[in-house]
Amino acid sequence: MPIPTTSNASWPAVPPRATVPAPRASRLTAIAFGAALLASAGPTCAQWIVPGDQFRVSYGPYAWHFNDSTEHVRYNHLVSGELLTKRWTFWGAERSLAGLALFDNSFGQLSQYLYIGQEWDLAKFAGGEVFANATFGLLHGYKEPYQDKIPFNRFGIAPVIIPTVGWRYGPFSAFASVLGANGFLFGASWTFDLAR
Repeated sequence: MPIPTTSNASWPAVPPRATVPAPRASRLTAIAFGAALLASAGPTCAQWIVPGDQFRVSYGPYAWHFNDSTEHVRYNHLVSGELLTKRWTFWGAERSLAGLALFDNSFGQLSQYLYIGQEWDLAKFAGGEVFANATFGLLHGYKEPYQDKIPFNRFGIAPVIIPTVGWRYGPFSAFASVLGANGFLFGASWTFDLAR
């Protein structure tokens, strides 16, 4: 006896599943989780830590664009963690750094920047110290339809160089990072001693 079948025409049409961007709360949770992982990595990598090494946590809420667009999000919520060390310096730098930044890019897409760099102390100012650094790394997260908004974005990853100038007073610092020809990111950071 044949099994009765029904035609697909009798079933209601189901629209194809649309890609829905992740809610902002889940992005911020992912950023906070990544920052917590970075902060907890210090004790597990004790063989990498030597006296004088520090860990800096930064938060950059806002990017100012040279050419504003209605497509730009208002806040970027950059959270980063980086190891600061006096080892591996060159070009007269006072310290080298290695870190990871998690943020919403200018178009609201969760992005990551894995980097290394050099940092220089420039001058005493207002009881603190003016510093500059330059980082080089790989940026991931600019996806369709914005993948062409950063140069050399192949396979979703682009090499970038980001110069920063800031002012440090004890463990606190405020900074501005130059985002290519697009604008500036403003933020603040706190530095912790890892080993004495």
